[in-house]
Amino acid sequence: MAADLNSKKVVVVDGDSETCEAVSAALRRRGWEPIVSRRGTGVVKLVKDADPASVILELALPDYDGMALLKELKADWDAKKIPVVVVSGYTSRLNAGGREQVEGVLAKPFAMDELMHQVEVAATKKKKY
Repeated sequence: MAADLNSKKVVVVDGDSETCEAVSAALRRRGWEPIVSRRGTGVVKLVKDADPASVILELALPDYDGMALLKELKADWDAKKIPVVVVSGYTSRLNAGGREQVEGVLAKPFAMDELMHQVEVAATKKKKY
């Protein structure tokens, strides 16, 4: 899979529908194309298929351990090049190793402008390989 370094897609993974709607609306206002998953199952394949600029990941998902999902994303040859921004009420679950694997961490509740800034920064760090 060749990396699309100009992708305007952002995968949003969060079990809360209100958060997904608010984040998606903010992304669209800034020219991004949100792709939402309210479950962790299938996200690695979704990320590989969509080849987004970045992923916004909640650690507390209804069907999946977000930390395990982060590890799976970073272990996959194609998905690991996609920068991840963690947005969660459980950011304390990220140990030093987990924080090294993500481009940004925001605790809920968060300021939407700060999240959009983190997405912009993360998107510039997408890897080409």
